Amino acid sequence: MSKRLKTTTKKSDAILSPELQDAFAYFLERNPPKEFSRNLRNVLLEVVTCQQGNHPLYLNSFLLSMEMFFEVLDVAEDEA
Repeated sequence: MSKRLKTTTKKSDAILSPELQDAFAYFLERNPPKEFSRNLRNVLLEVVTCQQGNHPLYLNSFLLSMEMFFEVLDVAEDEA
C-alpha cells in the first residue's frame, strides 16, 4: 500500500460520510475493483496513445490523480 493511502483518522473525523461509504461499497460490489481498474487503465492508455503528442494541459494532473485512484482500487481489491 502506498504511503499516501495510509492515514489515521478518528471515527469522528471520518473523511467519507456514511452515505458516500455506502455509495462506494455499492459501486465496488457491482464492479469488481480488479476488473474495473484494468479496464480503466486500458481506456486511459488508449486515449493517451491516440493523442500522439496533442496532450491537453490538464493531462499531467489528471494522470497523477488517476494513479492515486488506481491505488485506491488496489486496496479495495486486497480487502475484497
